[in-house]
Amino acid sequence: MRFRLVSSIALFALVVAACTPGDPGSSSTAATTEAARPITTSSTTTTEQPTPTLPARRPVPLAELEVWAFPGPNHYEGDVLTFQVPIGGFGTYSLEEAAVSVDGQVLDVAASINGDPLLGDYLVFADVFDTTNRVGGHWVEVTATLAPFRELDITQRIVVTPAAGRPAQETGSSWMVEETDCCNITYQENTAAARDIEQLVQIIDESAREVEGHFGLGLSRVDFVLIDTLWGNGGYAGREVVVSYLDRDYSPGRGSTFRQTVLHELAHAATDQIEFSTPWPLIEGVAVQFTGGHFKSEPLGPRVKALDLRGELPELDELFDTFPDMQHETRYVAVGAFAEYLWQEFGSEALFDVFDSQLQVAGSAWLDAAANEALGIDLVALQTGFDVWVGSHAPGNQVEDLALTIRLQEARRAFQAAHDPYPNFFIYPSVTATGQDSLAMRDPLSPRLVAVEALIAYAQDLIIGGDLEAAAAVVAEVERVVDEKSVGTGISGEFLAVAEAVAAAGYELLAYEPGSNTALVTDNAPELQTVDIGIADGAWVVTATR
Repeated sequence: MRFRLVSSIALFALVVAACTPGDPGSSSTAATTEAARPITTSSTTTTEQPTPTLPARRPVPLAELEVWAFPGPNHYEGDVLTFQVPIGGFGTYSLEEAAVSVDGQVLDVAASINGDPLLGDYLVFADVFDTTNRVGGHWVEVTATLAPFRELDITQRIVVTPAAGRPAQETGSSWMVEETDCCNITYQENTAAARDIEQLVQIIDESAREVEGHFGLGLSRVDFVLIDTLWGNGGYAGREVVVSYLDRDYSPGRGSTFRQTVLHELAHAATDQIEFSTPWPLIEGVAVQFTGGHFKSEPLGPRVKALDLRGELPELDELFDTFPDMQHETRYVAVGAFAEYLWQEFGSEALFDVFDSQLQVAGSAWLDAAANEALGIDLVALQTGFDVWVGSHAPGNQVEDLALTIRLQEARRAFQAAHDPYPNFFIYPSVTATGQDSLAMRDPLSPRLVAVEALIAYAQDLIIGGDLEAAAAVVAEVERVVDEKSVGTGISGEFLAVAEAVAAAGYELLAYEPGSNTALVTDNAPELQTVDIGIADGAWVVTATR
């Protein structure tokens, strides 16, 4: 997906595609199926013995964050906090004035409005609160006047804990660089990427060669950064390619689709070398078409037919004129399928000729002119041909798959924004140049949030694996958790009980599969461990370690 900085109209690409990847030696994008990251996907095993039923428990509330403070969500003495405040919309507001205070003291800092298609617009106050010698609770207040006609006054309490509580993983961690054939691959010590760097180097280099072959060009050297926290849908591409690679992964693609994420972002790196006026929708469409799906391996023809049957397939002019305002998954299915249509009906050369049209117009006017120039047809004829192509496909199970995917991703993003937001501001200079390495590796530790992340990851795995019936029930529970801002009833109760039991035993839960008697955990990241779990005296407990 592409990122837009509202204040400067700069354009970046965010990870949105993830398709079931192949083994490191595979050269076929659409047909790859093996996990690129076997040691970071779920390691639990299912037993044939039924799980005992526990007494129902009351739901536990989840506190929503209106002011995002980074590094976070836990803050330790010595952090220099940046505040982001979501304001909604995308390119909707301009800033007239804004201020931030801590414990009633107004901080001397200027605010700006930035934004991206996932977060929407937000205020940012960068590097404003040095927590040195500020252990304890603090009240943060943000006031702002926005045009047109909006006033903000938000107050939130934050807690700074002693530096001694800082996660051991962060202590002494520094950035490392691996120079490969294609890229300068930067990663942090004490992370999953450091542990698996040999595998990752091979995947990234092979993916770069595949991209070069597909697009018929040599990639300029790529700065490729691996981070140990979930950023957006899984990363972005701009001045550098940044991809999330972590063990507690609840992204749309999950660890099993790491190769696909790499291919998508390197496709953006390639097309960035040739694009000048190409509209954002086609930039994304070409990447989705090349990688064979969005988030996972998807048949683009049947999937766009499913979108049409839902009554949600936009006309091409609407797609190109209002792309940023559309529902996320809807727009990517549409543009990926449109690029697939051009590829199948006119050939790869014609698709690239359309993509490379150097026209000083935008949106649907650009598409009309580019189709005339490269294909010899106008937008009306192009729409007719696309409609026929869409109608030629049978949807198969894609109606159900697409519906569950949209529901889950909408719920996941809502959870992420309210409880586990990610820093957007660090993409402007570089993630490696912030001076606070914890921005790229700190995740929630609360068992409540860990449980929800594990629940979302389980739902993702069910959809990726094609078990849509089971996925439907889990997605419904994720939606309930997000809507009601509480966890602990239904299947989420089991995840919370396991997360609490694991935490009580000194571990952090990474992955769990209901009905199993094991959980993937760590007590010294990035070392992985499997523990046996069971029920004793009416509660989940860790019964053995391995």
